[in-house]
Amino acid sequence: MKTRLMDFIHCPDCKGELNLTVIEQVNDEILTGEIICSSCNNKYPIIKAIPRFLDNIKSEEDLRKLYADSFGHQWTTYDWLRDVDEKEFFTITDLKKEDLENKIILDVGCGGGRFARCVSEYSKEFFGFDYSIAVEKAYELCKENPNAHFVQCDVNKHPFKPNMFDFVYSHGVLHHTPNTKKSFDNIPDLVKEGGYLYIAVFRKAFILLRLSDSFWRAILNKLPYNILDKVCEALSYLCYIPFPVFFKRFFWFSLQETKEIRKCCLFDWYAPKYHHEHTAREVMKWFTDAGYKDVKYIDAWPYCPEKRKYAVPGFWQSFRIGQLLGVIGKK
Repeated sequence: MKTRLMDFIHCPDCKGELNLTVIEQVNDEILTGEIICSSCNNKYPIIKAIPRFLDNIKSEEDLRKLYADSFGHQWTTYDWLRDVDEKEFFTITDLKKEDLENKIILDVGCGGGRFARCVSEYSKEFFGFDYSIAVEKAYELCKENPNAHFVQCDVNKHPFKPNMFDFVYSHGVLHHTPNTKKSFDNIPDLVKEGGYLYIAVFRKAFILLRLSDSFWRAILNKLPYNILDKVCEALSYLCYIPFPVFFKRFFWFSLQETKEIRKCCLFDWYAPKYHHEHTAREVMKWFTDAGYKDVKYIDAWPYCPEKRKYAVPGFWQSFRIGQLLGVIGKK
């Protein structure tokens, strides 16, 4: 943690001013310490250079007693880094590298840092937070970037001050929280006037497909992680069956190029405790209700044909599971 982070956060409970106590520091990096609210006296530990704004978290052992442990396992077990991650980020957000220059950016649900490692290189200041211990992976990937800051917290109880960020994004995260809309409502105020917000969540599939998928999910996400890892490895070979794109419409599996990435994607699909799907118009309304303008749908598949990229999907596009929709708007 760097001391500059203190300018961007307040107490997540009472919104009071926070004071920093340093226990161990190397150069500009605070490795261990404590953040204390001057108003309500809440205390938040800094463990392994990351402030932990979670209730009852006092040690590393405590960090592993959370529902998000599946994400910690996912991002710290699989070799998921790809050279195309940066290109895909700019494709799905419709942004260019120069759009990030001299900007203060927040990644809501940064996971293991898939996009954080790319975006932080171009921004003036970069902030990322996640509920799981995967945030430690993100920190390790970005620790050479002096402008990168990471926090462990819940999107529904985060410490970030309003109107601080030029661009806030959350890709493939909010639908894995207990309530997607409630989680979304904690984000729009973080953006500065004139700044942008981007959200990507699962697109609602046809009800019979959702029922079928829920049946398999109810079985698979109850398996111990070591067993589910083996199941995901077996399912990773489904990409070699005849007409995989057709069958993927009814039972989700990954078509990524490498087996390791396919396993990671499968684990991401079947392991989480929470899974919600939404329509594009539903999410776009969240933006307009929050006072955003120029709200635009963007297909969150980075290789989507250009003619389909901005076309709001209708009923016939619901006959396929596992699709992401993206929405961006200006405050």
